[in-house]
Amino acid sequence: MVFNVAGMLLGFVREQVIAARFGTSMLTDAYIMAFTLPNLIYVIVGGALATAFIPVFTEISVHRSREEAARMSSTIINITLLGMVALVIPCMMLAPYLVSVIAPGFTGEKRELTILLTRIMFPCMIFLASSLLLGGIMNALKHFKVPALYHAIFSAVMILSIYLFTPGYGIIGLGIGTILACIVQVLVAVLYLGRIKFSYRLEIKRSLPGIKQVFTLMLPAMVGTSINQLSITIDKILASGLIHGSIASLNFASQLMMLPYNLFVVAINTALFPNLSEMAARKNYEEIGRTTVFGLNLIFFCTIPAAVGLFVIAEPLVRLIFEHGAFDARSTQMTVFALRFYVLALISQGAYTVMNRTFFALQDTKTPVKVSLCDVAVHLTASLLLIGPLNHGGLALGTSIGATVNMILVYILLRRRVRTLPERRLFVTLAKILLASAVMGIGVYLFQVELGQLLDLSLLSNQLIEVISSILVGVVIFIVVILPMKFEEVDYVRNLVRERLAR
Repeated sequence: MVFNVAGMLLGFVREQVIAARFGTSMLTDAYIMAFTLPNLIYVIVGGALATAFIPVFTEISVHRSREEAARMSSTIINITLLGMVALVIPCMMLAPYLVSVIAPGFTGEKRELTILLTRIMFPCMIFLASSLLLGGIMNALKHFKVPALYHAIFSAVMILSIYLFTPGYGIIGLGIGTILACIVQVLVAVLYLGRIKFSYRLEIKRSLPGIKQVFTLMLPAMVGTSINQLSITIDKILASGLIHGSIASLNFASQLMMLPYNLFVVAINTALFPNLSEMAARKNYEEIGRTTVFGLNLIFFCTIPAAVGLFVIAEPLVRLIFEHGAFDARSTQMTVFALRFYVLALISQGAYTVMNRTFFALQDTKTPVKVSLCDVAVHLTASLLLIGPLNHGGLALGTSIGATVNMILVYILLRRRVRTLPERRLFVTLAKILLASAVMGIGVYLFQVELGQLLDLSLLSNQLIEVISSILVGVVIFIVVILPMKFEEVDYVRNLVRERLAR
């Protein structure tokens, strides 16, 4: 957990350093779009392969031997490496055509720079996919530290590369730093696997147990991952036709929105899923319903006040975190504009993830895929309608609308599947959280107005005071309003805090 949080925070520092060096400029847009294609292929192919690989590796380790699992994994790694190399070479050659597909709005120097950066970073696919598979092996062997450090390693190398390479090579230096970060991840994983005596063989034996099973399981996982990535890619394609900095500001706003998501939603889902799976195995639908609603209420308890807080303090927060160096007042306004439209997605995506996990626990993977297709359709339609009047803000709002429709639809389908959902408790708790969050939002807004008249906000120290004091005031108001409203989730959070403080 500590390593994951460290990786997340270091990733945030990485974004700060990139923002300070390049701002929301043509250069940042070109870099983000150039990394889109290799990252997209890696996430779809590598992510699906890792998802399919881990359970098969574990099964062979348990029921046969670790040596057989190692031989199977060697063949999978070798096939993956050959496949990725075979894919990278033509993709690098076809970069001009690929850039025309993902960034149709790029022209002239911006397009040429994106093509060059794409060719530099396409080999990242090979190293990212390798590190993902090696991380899967370590997790299956119950060695969790190195995979948990991946994000921290990647971000640390990127930050170092920005200071070493970008003064002389500009945005090209950032591309070089990206591929170096991917290589270092693999080297760390290889060294650790050697340390724990994991044997690797330079062979491809398709007859080994598990090989066929991995690639069979991989196909449906690729479909699901592809659908999830579609929405992200749609925004970038549409934003390529907007003014310089639109893609970069959407990226920085998304990073801010995902900070509370990664802090709260991921942790809650990680804790709930094993319990849901156990209840589903026992066909205890009453407990499944109760636990799902408990999870939803916890998500709402964390994400609704966070979303309201982000909306209210968006401008001082972005100014404090990002407005340095090349990231100027214009960059701040563009990022704030996107962030305020993104905040609804924080709530919707969080709630959807909980219900998605319930479907997975019930071994129903088809329903989430169908719902995700609907999300893509709604997201695309909303984005096309809103991009005209709201520019890049319309794309952020389209994301929020798609995620909200997604959340509502999956809830309707879930209540048909699990008829024991305690809905009254869900909606009463939701109403209490919404009320407390609204009071908090109004209080923080009024506090900021008064503070703005007292402080010179051009000074960094005063900006820090403004953000920290606004967050503290918001937390205090929310707690004062919510505590008298007796419900289970408040008691759970209060007891959890007491336990942590007592340690």
